[in-house]
Amino acid sequence: MLGRRNSEDRAQSNVIASRASEAALKALVGGDVARARDELTAVPKRVEFAETGWKVALVMALTDLSAGKRKTGLNQLIKVFERLDDTSLSKDDKGYLRLYALYRAIENTRDGRPPSALRDHAENFRFDTTLVDPALKGLFPLKRVEEKPDDVPPPPYPAGMGSTEV
Repeated sequence: MLGRRNSEDRAQSNVIASRASEAALKALVGGDVARARDELTAVPKRVEFAETGWKVALVMALTDLSAGKRKTGLNQLIKVFERLDDTSLSKDDKGYLRLYALYRAIENTRDGRPPSALRDHAENFRFDTTLVDPALKGLFPLKRVEEKPDDVPPPPYPAGMGSTEV
């Protein structure tokens, strides 16, 4: 009876942590670092890294990077990068997340080079992008996507090329 209760509590805390980290990611995409930090306060104190803790730790690192805490954020990113083998994610998902961490580190360093802890492992992982979980790709896109306005007017015609101007 005691074991069943513990597993239910752990499953519930994983769900709460996952939802909180996804809400924090949405806040970061919107550029609201304060709201992202508030969302992360809902994460239970004890979450196993191998289950959902990796997602929480990654979002915390991204929050620190967005807040301008470059050194702390990069150190947390390195810890997540190194501990991904402890998770039950597939090999391709781990490779994708390592590449994601590498890209975020490159974006947040002054010289455009990732820290040596990430650089040393950059050549040691391979993954098939078609086998990566689509939900994971949606949460952690490799490229920064800029929203384009929907109503972009067509370029004007040059004089004499079908325009009525003479």
